[in-house]
Amino acid sequence: MTMVRKRSLSGALLLCFLLIARPASGLEKTVELGKESLWAGVQSMEGVQPVEGRWGFQDLVLGSGAYTPDASTEMLLHFDAPAAADATGAYTVSGTGPSIQTAVSAVGGASAAFTGSRQGVRFQAPPNGMFAVGSVWGDFTIEFWLYPAALSEGETIMSWTGSARQDAGKAGAPAGQLLGQSFRCFIRDRRMVWDFQNLFALPGGTPWIPVRLTGTRQLLPRAWHHHLLRFNAREGLLEYSLDGTPEAIMHVTDTGSETGSIAVPTVGLAYAGPLLLGQGFTGFLDEMRISRRFVDDAVLTRFLGKTGTVTSRIIDLGFSSTRIARIEAVTSTPSDTAVQFFYQVADVWKGKKLLGSDTDWIPFTPGTDFKDALSARYIQLRVELFPDGTRTQTPHLSSLKVVYEPNPPPAPPAGLVATAGNGKVTLTWRKVNDLDVKGYMVYYGSAPHNFLGTGAQQGDSPLDAGASTTIEIDGLENGSLYYFAVTAYDTSTPQQQSGFSPEVSVRPSRIYK
Repeated sequence: MTMVRKRSLSGALLLCFLLIARPASGLEKTVELGKESLWAGVQSMEGVQPVEGRWGFQDLVLGSGAYTPDASTEMLLHFDAPAAADATGAYTVSGTGPSIQTAVSAVGGASAAFTGSRQGVRFQAPPNGMFAVGSVWGDFTIEFWLYPAALSEGETIMSWTGSARQDAGKAGAPAGQLLGQSFRCFIRDRRMVWDFQNLFALPGGTPWIPVRLTGTRQLLPRAWHHHLLRFNAREGLLEYSLDGTPEAIMHVTDTGSETGSIAVPTVGLAYAGPLLLGQGFTGFLDEMRISRRFVDDAVLTRFLGKTGTVTSRIIDLGFSSTRIARIEAVTSTPSDTAVQFFYQVADVWKGKKLLGSDTDWIPFTPGTDFKDALSARYIQLRVELFPDGTRTQTPHLSSLKVVYEPNPPPAPPAGLVATAGNGKVTLTWRKVNDLDVKGYMVYYGSAPHNFLGTGAQQGDSPLDAGASTTIEIDGLENGSLYYFAVTAYDTSTPQQQSGFSPEVSVRPSRIYK
């Protein structure tokens, strides 16, 4: 019998504990950025972009090194969409476009896949384009990312053919004879070769200059590399670079040196064919750009910068001195990528400015229990994303969550009673059962719900009663009807007050002693 009673008592104690503990955990609330909100709570993103991510929502990652068209852009192919559209809108695909693969890319979310077909992909130049009839190029740059799978002899990355009518006296040929022109970028002995035939023309009726640049390093299969060919028309300098390192340089002049007459690419008036990509090539091609300038600021990494920053809006937690329990984050950091977290807090915030300057950001580790060390009404978060050492991988930020315990104002006092006296009124009320209550404010006035009273010996409305639950208000006018209400205030800074207690009214008189 005793054992049964002990078990019953233990069960009752456990039940009481659970009933007491359950509301405590229920006090926590959350504000989450990411997931269903799709980062609507973000104020700014610098060097960061959303991508399809965890749980089918959006992750934030470092911004892609993809180019945007400018005034000098002749052609820009991101290969991120099935149509393989030119971002400038100038070049159009003729026939079947390339296969777009989202699983492999050097920049952005996809690349163009080639399987060794001899047909390639044809792009038709606009009437005023570099590969149109009669075009004179001047400065130019051709660049792209390449992932060769086979490196077979003769694989062609890009090519073009055209023809010009030979002027009298050039190379001894009769006037009017057709002269074939060509440009080809292809692989030979695992090296990149740039070949121009009858395209670089000298002024004054002298012969065309054949041009060929060959890289010095053998390419590696199944690896992304950046290739760039650029020409300075003022110096006649033609340069090929691999991953930003010069591989071959020549001066396209009649002397082959820095001095002499400069030849520039000139498309003949007879015929200009389409620009072909990927004839016989097996592998992937990405972020191809042709510019009408000598590019010296090429992006040689997958991501634009060394870091990206996400700054949240200022989050209002509703009440002063709200306890912030912890800040959680869901991230992934492949290789040696990194994510760093910062916050700012304040109980008072005016206008739309940030809570503080950049030097006021406080670092924290997600999931850390702040215990009772962090409390405020307003909080703002900042996250910095860092790529790996080669800038080929990015961290992912999937969500941010602020977990907090609201600090609502106290409940209104109850049981307010007013007792009239001679030129005075005594008020009493019940104590508010809240450990956070610091004191009470007493409001009075001469009309219902109008507590702007003046003239009391203790001062104008409202009066601070401190922690007391009674107050005597002197200096009131006998015969006048007064209305009273009381609020409780807490220990927060700034102070929070409860709502008004039920209103009472009383009329002081000389008949009261």
